Amino acid sequence: MLDSEILLHCVRLILGGLCAFAAIALCAKKRSASVICLLTFTLTHYARSVYKILCDLGIVTDFGPAVFGVSAVALAFEAVPLLFLFLGLAIAIFSKK
Repeated sequence: MLDSEILLHCVRLILGGLCAFAAIALCAKKRSASVICLLTFTLTHYARSVYKILCDLGIVTDFGPAVFGVSAVALAFEAVPLLFLFLGLAIAIFSKK
């Protein structure tokens, strides 16, 4: 693995951890459906980053059934965070507050 890849992985983990911490702090302060969806987005996106790093290091391999040649786990890690981001933003847009 190249030094530049290690640096990118470290930056991704540190900034993802900071974002997760900030999202948890926001959720503790203001509990609404949109904030909870954004918290879920942040945590699943961070889990996706950790999964990709573990796959790059060869610690975890893609397993399970494949959907159109893509691992179902990898597909879920790509789709679920964006789904929660969309839900959080849609709830925030259409809320009556």
